[in-house]
Amino acid sequence: MPTASERPTVPPSFDALDPERDSEVHVRAARPHPQSPADELPASETRIAARPKLNNALTDEAWARQTTGEPVVAISNALLRSLPLDHRAGFLLSLMDGTMDLETVVDLSAMPREDALQIARCLHELGIITFR
Repeated sequence: MPTASERPTVPPSFDALDPERDSEVHVRAARPHPQSPADELPASETRIAARPKLNNALTDEAWARQTTGEPVVAISNALLRSLPLDHRAGFLLSLMDGTMDLETVVDLSAMPREDALQIARCLHELGIITFR
């Protein structure tokens, strides 16, 4: 009986990339006219593109310096679960229990500082967190 390494291999009788190309064709056919540039992006990038624009008068770093108090979740758990938040926002929210200031939350998050501040600012501007 031949071992696995002695068995002859035969290339597949089909192009292995055909199913991938085929699915892309069907997705494009379902959306022939994109509503916005976000329609052509993957799901995670679509969420970022669709996010409300932040007040750009301040950088995220300047915004963080002017905040006072500890961040806490300002909405109910049921409403929070219904929001389309990604895993990074969820992790930051889990740290925002009113016992630590924003600087400590950002340090504990182990995310790049710019990303953590941008997420925290977005959560605040959407009314999901508040500072007390």
